[in-house]
Amino acid sequence: MRKNKRKSVRGPLWRFLAVLLAAALVAAACGDDSSSTTPDTTTTAADSSDTTTTAADSSDTATEAPAPAPEPATIRYFSMWNEGEPQQQVLQASIDAFEAETGHEVDVLWGGREILTSVRAALSAGDAVDLVDLDAEPLVGALVNTGETQSLAGILDMTIPGEDVTVGDVIPSAFLDVYAIDGEPHLIPHSVVSSGIHYDGSRLAELGIDPPSTWDEFIAAAVAAGDNAVQADGLIDFYNAYWLYWLIVRHGGPGSFHAAASDVTGESWRSAPMRRAVADLVKLVDSGALAAGYDGSSYPLAQQQWAAGDGTFMVNGTWLASETSSYASPGFEYRLLSFPTVDGGSESAELYQIGWVVPNAAQAPDAAQQFIAYALGRDRLAGIADIAKNITPRSDIGVPPEIQDAADIFASEPEVHRIYDGVQGDFPEYWATVFLPLDDQLFFGQISGDEFIDQIASATADFWANQ
Repeated sequence: MRKNKRKSVRGPLWRFLAVLLAAALVAAACGDDSSSTTPDTTTTAADSSDTTTTAADSSDTATEAPAPAPEPATIRYFSMWNEGEPQQQVLQASIDAFEAETGHEVDVLWGGREILTSVRAALSAGDAVDLVDLDAEPLVGALVNTGETQSLAGILDMTIPGEDVTVGDVIPSAFLDVYAIDGEPHLIPHSVVSSGIHYDGSRLAELGIDPPSTWDEFIAAAVAAGDNAVQADGLIDFYNAYWLYWLIVRHGGPGSFHAAASDVTGESWRSAPMRRAVADLVKLVDSGALAAGYDGSSYPLAQQQWAAGDGTFMVNGTWLASETSSYASPGFEYRLLSFPTVDGGSESAELYQIGWVVPNAAQAPDAAQQFIAYALGRDRLAGIADIAKNITPRSDIGVPPEIQDAADIFASEPEVHRIYDGVQGDFPEYWATVFLPLDDQLFFGQISGDEFIDQIASATADFWANQ
């Protein structure tokens, strides 16, 4: 595994995010179109320097042959989206326009969330893989940390077609630094997401329940909400993992889960913050608030039931509004709780990105980078907010009202942390083979809190001893 020290996502990044998202809120509220894109016929300063000749050199250039146009290339693009999803529709529109304007062809595989399996198969077979998009953490764990991706620093100086700005002007370095290698970005984001506990604001008001802010208040509210209060698709292990990971970060602070996962002795799992986090999850499991049969619920059944009114709370990412809007009950009011606090604990917001990488094995890397710059155009990227209902990394694109709470959480929390505290991305094998199976057993009530602590401490030590 490539040794890669991640820059901290505390302090300066949090302050920048507050400014960034505040600007986005202003743009959304005011309907600001002052930074609308320049018509495609506009010639940038860089372009004009190439095409304008002076009287002094006109005699020399008159006999020179024009520079040859770049040969059209075929970009093999592997994407996490399925055909018909809002994000797929937004990206397909960019692909169609890019092909028409550049002559390049984009051969895209809409492979869904298991796209890395297809990427691995293609790379092993020596087939071209020019561009991949996926959630940042599994993408970084599978390709970036293993040294299989290219630096994308050159993209930052590219002028975005149709605008008079570069990629580096509109994508904050704070986002790029999170997954930088030796100071150079290897992942360029198109979406910024987070997670928390979702609820229907109108339903909670009808039940006479105030939005809880502490873990004890949340348990009480869930019990008071009645049947199926907390919905969960239990067959999605990484959704189940939200609960314990968040409780660990609340009790131990950002970095505590990462530290326990990387402790070669396993003994960090026996610490007081870990025990308190596990005990709090057991409180939820024992409360009876989880929906009947949640341990066997198959995605997307639980989130469909929740959106239709059969359930009150659901932990998930900020994409939940986009995924459930087509079957939400009339008058559904999408709201998001910052994950509840605990006595003496830490407060922070989760920062997560979805974006592109270009593998070292790419056969059309230049064209792939051109596409990234093209897709980041304001009018094109705005579909991520308007259609897919996600936050974009551009501050001049507004925040969708369905996830306004997420923007407010970013602006109010004192710091931010990576999803799953970076464990999924930095230690993918540990995440998949040690943590997730034991977390499922705890979340399903199959083992006690003490049994979980003993087993994961032992399994962690064994895992690192065998590396």
